[in-house]
Amino acid sequence: MAPPVPYLEVEMFRRILVVLAAATLTAGALVTPAQAAVPDKWAFAFMHNPTPPPGLLMDPTRQFKSDGLINSTVSAGPVGRYRVVFPSIASANGVAHVTAVGPDARWCQVFNIFTSGADQVVEVQCYKYSGALVTLDWSQFSVMYSTSSGIPVGAGAYAYVHGKITGGTGPSYNPFGVNTVSHGGIGTGVYKVFLPGVSTGLFDGDIQVTAQHPNSPRRCKVDAWNPIAAGQDILVRCYDHTGAPADSYFNLTYQRERSIYGALNPPKHFAYLWTPGFPGGPSNYNSVGSVNTMIPSGPGLKYIEFHKVGYRETHVQVTAFKNGAFWCNLQNVWNIGGAVVTVRNVICFNPAGVQTDTDFFISYTSRV
Repeated sequence: MAPPVPYLEVEMFRRILVVLAAATLTAGALVTPAQAAVPDKWAFAFMHNPTPPPGLLMDPTRQFKSDGLINSTVSAGPVGRYRVVFPSIASANGVAHVTAVGPDARWCQVFNIFTSGADQVVEVQCYKYSGALVTLDWSQFSVMYSTSSGIPVGAGAYAYVHGKITGGTGPSYNPFGVNTVSHGGIGTGVYKVFLPGVSTGLFDGDIQVTAQHPNSPRRCKVDAWNPIAAGQDILVRCYDHTGAPADSYFNLTYQRERSIYGALNPPKHFAYLWTPGFPGGPSNYNSVGSVNTMIPSGPGLKYIEFHKVGYRETHVQVTAFKNGAFWCNLQNVWNIGGAVVTVRNVICFNPAGVQTDTDFFISYTSRV
């Protein structure tokens, strides 16, 4: 096996790519003002009322969007179904993520993403684990949407892709190449994702994956992560409600030294960690150079603090890593005190719905 490419060499190559891409855009590409930003449009929210009345304003302390207005709403549909409306940011080519919030074995997935007039809509479907039965259920959750084009300004890297159920891609963003998703012949529910040009060759950054399916319960996760010099080589596995491998659509986002929705400066306050790389290594990142802490707090529970980044409206997403059909959520909504973000706790389950330790990615961001 060839030796790894030194970090400085990879980073220099990445910076050359940035300069060349920017020069190409300047020389001849038609770039609208909207395309100049990364992201173009974005929103995040915490859905705090499991059975909301129509048009409920979601938690105003934990929602924000790119137009600066705190007016995102939610309405309930059939059992466990929610229509989240992010007003006035309708767009194409975006992805959404959702993480269930609750003390028991449940999960939420993206049901659909579409526009309605000037509004961006993300439909979410939530389930409660009950073995072989499909049990729709009401749940709290965190949800976000982001769409990007053009070349990012500043440090770090950012890319996302919507994986189709049979392989191939839907909405996708990568300023350095074409994201790919392959599926055929590598197993039910198994997808190989490659994000070119956004790697240092190190285990740095954060990955979030969310299942998307309009008909069936699905959970997706990162099963393997291989950052090579050419890009991020990621294996995604998806499962049904029983923990059996199952094909699914999914959304995947990679961030490095940027927020989970792609923006930078603002926000100046964000953090993430990957448990196999904790506490050392660049996958444990705090944007102001402070500390992230994590301690076990029970079976399948991890208590996490992100220091000196807790300001204004905020957001958290979690994705399980490796270990088969295990999955992770938030046990309670995160809180802020003295600029410290407290996550009490990340809660993880085995395929039988029993609280069990497993590895995961967690990403936090403020809007400032």
